[in-house]
Amino acid sequence: MNFLKNYIFLWLTIILVWTAASAEGFTPPGRFRQSSVLVGNRLYFFGSQNTAEQQNNIYLDVTLSMLNTTNPSWSMSISIPAVFQLASACVGGHNKNTIYLLDHFNTNTNNGDSNNTVVYAFDTLAATWSTPIISGPIPPSRQQFQAVNDTNAWIQGSNVNAPTPRIDFTATLLNNGLILYIGGSTNGSPIYMSEIPTYNTNNNSWNTTIATGDTVNSRICHTAVLSPDGHIVIYGGSNLLGPINQSQNLAVLDTTVNPYQWSIKPITGSNVPPSLAYHSSDIVGNFMILAFGVKYANNSFNNLSNVNSNIYLLDTRSYTWVTSTSTLPNSPHPQNQTVPNSPHPQNPTVTQIQTVVSDSLSTGVIVAIPLVLIAVLAIAGFAGYWYYKIKKQNNIIRVAGSKFDESM
Repeated sequence: MNFLKNYIFLWLTIILVWTAASAEGFTPPGRFRQSSVLVGNRLYFFGSQNTAEQQNNIYLDVTLSMLNTTNPSWSMSISIPAVFQLASACVGGHNKNTIYLLDHFNTNTNNGDSNNTVVYAFDTLAATWSTPIISGPIPPSRQQFQAVNDTNAWIQGSNVNAPTPRIDFTATLLNNGLILYIGGSTNGSPIYMSEIPTYNTNNNSWNTTIATGDTVNSRICHTAVLSPDGHIVIYGGSNLLGPINQSQNLAVLDTTVNPYQWSIKPITGSNVPPSLAYHSSDIVGNFMILAFGVKYANNSFNNLSNVNSNIYLLDTRSYTWVTSTSTLPNSPHPQNQTVPNSPHPQNPTVTQIQTVVSDSLSTGVIVAIPLVLIAVLAIAGFAGYWYYKIKKQNNIIRVAGSKFDESM
């Protein structure tokens, strides 16, 4: 009997250990004012307004063959060496596997401001942080800004015809080397969405483009991504007084026409996100991944009790909100699509990841294999136990008056 008890205890222990070891992800609490950047199949998130999450570095597995909003695969990485919020993150390094986190808003200081340029480098392969040695003039202190990377160098850009200083805007690098600055505010006044400053990284010059099409409401604290077909997709934000009208949450700028053209997209699909600000949006293949942010409540977008902890998926081919990327095989835009002769293929905002979709081995099968093995081993173990018990009984010489039968 003791053998049977020990056997059952052993298998319960094995099952519990296997279950704990196989739990690759967790559900992170909500956050806002974070930074995000895509490297390979991992979407990294840094910092937060939420004090408990300010130094947490987490990432989401965005492999398109398994990505869904019901059970996203989250993992925790090494903590950030400082407290961050409203920082800007971009990819660089020789192999494009280093994330540079730039921040001039240090919450460790008494008033939240810092006169020092803060740059940290995160090696995604070694999972280590370092402080890079940077020479040259230090940029002025700033906060609520956006950074993009088209090369491995930094130079002082031209100020000729430069736009007015602004905050809470988005910066999107096109494949032709133009950076488009959309929305934001200057001196407390919103920027018209039809007036789009552009910076040409090829010849270091500024210009302003007047976009046509639908009238898009001015906004701050929104997000923007570049889809594979050359459209900038923006979502959410605030109009300085409150949330954007629900019908205006999703807007698209067509950069393949001259002049650029705005269009308001209807809200369709399932798992539609609420009105959000200070959220993150990143493009993976044809899908925009929207994560975290804060909902509007009590006349504010700064309420920790209304932080969003969910992710949402937008299929940019149809501008439909979906719950998974299971429609991937029917995509008219191949997931490994690249833009021919693009002088800026390494833009982290539009990084295309290589994904292999296997029809023969689904995630469910992968999960089932260890369970089947455990069941087979358990059955074999019990069979061996009963065989051992019967053999032991057959080898025992029974003596009259023995309690053997009762003890068994």
